[in-house]
Amino acid sequence: MLKRLVAIGILLSCILFSPGGASFLHAAAVEPSPARNVIVMIVDGCSSEQYTFARWFKGAPLTFDPYRIGAVATYIADSVIADSAPAASAFATGVRTSDKHISVGPHEKTLSTIKPPAEAERYRPLATVLEGAKLLGKSTGIVATSRVSHATPAAYVAHVPGRDMEDDIMEQAVHQGLDVVLGGGKRHLLPPEMKGRRKDAENLAADLTRWGYRMPETREALMAIREGRVFGMFADNHMDPEIDRRQAHPHQPTLAEMTAKAIELLSKNPNGFFLMVEGSQVDWACHANDPAYMVHDLLAYDEAVGVALAFARRDGKTLVLALSDHNTGGFSIGNSASNAIYPQLGVEDLLNPVRRMKSSASFIWNRLGADRTPQRLKAAVQEGWGLAITDEEATEILALAATLKDGAAAAIGKVLSPRHTYIGWTTLGHCGGDVPLHAFGPGRPAGGVIEAPEIARICARAMGLDLDSLNRRLFVDAAEAFGPERVRVDRNAPQGPVVRIDYAGKQVELPANKNFLRWGQTTHALEGVVVWAPNTGKAYLPLQAVRVIEGQKEPLPEIRLAKAGRKAS
Repeated sequence: MLKRLVAIGILLSCILFSPGGASFLHAAAVEPSPARNVIVMIVDGCSSEQYTFARWFKGAPLTFDPYRIGAVATYIADSVIADSAPAASAFATGVRTSDKHISVGPHEKTLSTIKPPAEAERYRPLATVLEGAKLLGKSTGIVATSRVSHATPAAYVAHVPGRDMEDDIMEQAVHQGLDVVLGGGKRHLLPPEMKGRRKDAENLAADLTRWGYRMPETREALMAIREGRVFGMFADNHMDPEIDRRQAHPHQPTLAEMTAKAIELLSKNPNGFFLMVEGSQVDWACHANDPAYMVHDLLAYDEAVGVALAFARRDGKTLVLALSDHNTGGFSIGNSASNAIYPQLGVEDLLNPVRRMKSSASFIWNRLGADRTPQRLKAAVQEGWGLAITDEEATEILALAATLKDGAAAAIGKVLSPRHTYIGWTTLGHCGGDVPLHAFGPGRPAGGVIEAPEIARICARAMGLDLDSLNRRLFVDAAEAFGPERVRVDRNAPQGPVVRIDYAGKQVELPANKNFLRWGQTTHALEGVVVWAPNTGKAYLPLQAVRVIEGQKEPLPEIRLAKAGRKAS
């Protein structure tokens, strides 16, 4: 068995998914000093041009402007344009993976510049820096304005082949034992009879309550908490756009307030903490070609980064990284309407149309309800965006919206932005350019253009964490450890797949997505979750589970980096 585990570790340590076999373009020049805390701030779907516009709109530098050190190449294993799931997975695990994958290895189809993965690497769970921080004795947390089971936060806490598997993602998040989780997505904690959407009928909220978590649902309840573990759900679905929050749900906390509370609670641990914060909705604003939604959510993110930087300056032992996973929308300052006047374009000309906008396009569209007529749309746009549009424009928006289905509100921005603002958009989708990287504190990289997987390695080195050793400790192929004849997966169990292992006369059960094993009346808690890979049929267990089943007593292998930059064995 030991030989098999060593072979697995060698495979994992050889994973490289970048052009020419290199893992990064420019890495840190020297081994960084260890940081006690690491905070990763991700603004989804954003790049330099949005930052520039937000700076004009704010009338002052952004909080992270002084700390721009380079850029990140965000392409994924099978596309030059990234989706959030594989991009965040690279940031979390140090491995570039495939579209829609959440912290599992890529499939066999890769870009022409990337070597296809070996069969054993495909769909294999990949340990995250958050999981490593937890095993180092640090507190851990995630904050997002999306559902916390959405792509970016999911990449730090779960391992599934599809980002839409949000019931599985939420179950793994719950069983990871995080100290602080704040955001939306309550529906994936609850069964349908409690107005949730879990198809397995589990009540994960009841589990969290039984384990002692506080579960605030309003800003006021969150602010009153001073200690303990917190799983705050402030919306059944996603939280509101910042521009709509005060009129739609004023009791939802801001991103900055959630960030401040997470840091307050996590920093009580003398061993430090790891925190990932996502400004989730700049991406959706750019998908909708909605400049007001975009700038208000980007400035909310800017305020949250300011909270993290203020703590890091006081603390002196905190690394802060602020970056995006990809660009969205092809946003530009200047469009066809400015072709003849761009050398004379004034600040007010650029900003005033957006300053008049008091709600998101989605808020305008949803208020129309089912009675979507040109006259009602004209009135709604006048109220929400301060624009007097024509009958022809209203009719054009309604016709385009009918073709966009779930993204119907994007028709408002797509039609009106080119005619009523000097803001340009090239797409309703993502873009493939590099995104800016900002860094502050011990362990920050030297700069240059950094490959996306290097973000995880920067975090790991700053914490003194060896990702290769972490993967060997958290994810052992059950069939490799015990032999395929002893392992089977019950895919039809009522609450999801269960891994069953026959060993030494006992049948051991390990429910997928959970962190325990049991045989008979005996239950053992595990330091990581059990993962079943439906694409390959393989089951992966923490090494701790293997040793419990085999009755071994020796300590688990070290996951800290050895001294002088040498990796732990």
